[in-house]
Amino acid sequence: MIILLFLFWLALNGKVTLEIVLFGLVISVAVTFAIHRLLDINIRKEVLFFKRLPGIVCYLFYLVGQIVLSNLQVMRLILKPDSRRPKIVWFSPKTKGETAKVALANSITLTPGTVTVALGEEEICVYALRSEMAEGLEDSGFVEKLCRLEGEKND
Repeated sequence: MIILLFLFWLALNGKVTLEIVLFGLVISVAVTFAIHRLLDINIRKEVLFFKRLPGIVCYLFYLVGQIVLSNLQVMRLILKPDSRRPKIVWFSPKTKGETAKVALANSITLTPGTVTVALGEEEICVYALRSEMAEGLEDSGFVEKLCRLEGEKND
């Protein structure tokens, strides 16, 4: 955290002098100490976050790719409508933690053509424009990648 805040301080100042570097270090240490005390963050949590960061970035790239693909599907539906009906699906995700379940529900909602209607403790309800958009949600790439991130948490 200290390093990130210090780099942010340098980026905001735009130049590097001894005075700016010293003030930046003091302020970065003070802010980091205050944040750790107020938010109950410790070094282990920070190390865990940086250890999981590549997986989080990969997940975000995957999410963007799925958003693009879903946009193309929805555009195809708009340009060539058919008589198929929307579908509501309930499924139990394999993810364990609350954060992963919320990330999954939000990822589904961000993907065009699907909306998370309800998020319970055990199940997620999803509304899909077409039944094929709702197929395989419980085994989707989102679930796989989130389970992998949760696995890294326990290491």
